[in-house]
Amino acid sequence: MLEEIPENDDETYIDVIDKRLEKNSEIDLETLGKFAKKIVEETAPSKRPLEMNVILLDPEDISALNEKHLSKSGPTDVLAFPIDEPGDETDGHVYLMGDVCICIEVAERQAEEKGLNFEDEIALLLTHGILHLLGYDHHEESTEVEMKKMEKILIERHVKHLRVNDV
Repeated sequence: MLEEIPENDDETYIDVIDKRLEKNSEIDLETLGKFAKKIVEETAPSKRPLEMNVILLDPEDISALNEKHLSKSGPTDVLAFPIDEPGDETDGHVYLMGDVCICIEVAERQAEEKGLNFEDEIALLLTHGILHLLGYDHHEESTEVEMKKMEKILIERHVKHLRVNDV
C-alpha cells in the first residue's frame, strides 16, 4: 500500500494522464501523482520548479512507442522520455523532466508473476521511470547497480511493507 503523502504548495507539477481506451483496472490518479511528486522532490537535483507527466497506456500504445524509440517489438512495462537534462540549470525556467509511460496490463501481469499487489508494482515502475528521467540507466553493470540501489532506498522509504529484495 502506498504511503499517504501530505499535500504541499511548492512548484512541482506532476500530471497523471490515463490514455487507456479500456480501463479494466481502477487507478487512483491523485495518489499516483502524490507518490510521483514525493519521489521527484527527493531525487531531482534541481531546486527550481519542475514538471513531469505520468501517462498510463494500453499495450498497443506502449508497443508503438517501444518500437519507435527503442526498436523493440511488443509491449513493455515502463518507458521514460526525458526532456531537460538533470542538473541543466537555467535560472527562472521550469525543469521539464519528461514523461514516464506505464502499461497497466503489463504491470498487472508482472504483479501477479512476482506475487505483489498491483499498487506496489505500479510504485516500482513509476520509481524506475523517474530515475530514468533523472539520468539513471541499466545499460552497464556499474550504472545498473547504482540505479537498483536508489530504487531500493526509495521504495523501502515510501512504500509500506515492500522490500525490494522481495521482488
